[in-house]
Amino acid sequence: MIELTERASKNFHRLLEDEGVDDGRLRVTVTGGGCAGYEYKLTFDSAPSKFDLEFESLGINILVDKKSHLLTNGLTIDWSNDLSAPGPRFENPVATSTCGCSTSFNVKQNTFQNKPSWMP
Repeated sequence: MIELTERASKNFHRLLEDEGVDDGRLRVTVTGGGCAGYEYKLTFDSAPSKFDLEFESLGINILVDKKSHLLTNGLTIDWSNDLSAPGPRFENPVATSTCGCSTSFNVKQNTFQNKPSWMP
């Protein structure tokens, strides 16, 4: 499950409107990199793939691929209006540490010890 705060939902609605996207979905992906090990990537997409899970939070449809979901289950996305670093902020219960801007995180070393059968 991935959830948005009210402030994040309003900003993503505004961004979708600015892009002129009527049926857009917020895609959350985790990639290797960033200063803490893993990095969040947020994009808009029009439809899920067969490898996606789909959630809805405060009127925003959220897509996440199954591998990324292992690292984002329970994630809450907030929005900061701080002038020095405006934009999404991530509260991830799986993360053991994050960088200062909260877009990069790390997890316990044995997080994938009992990985699901569908994961390579």
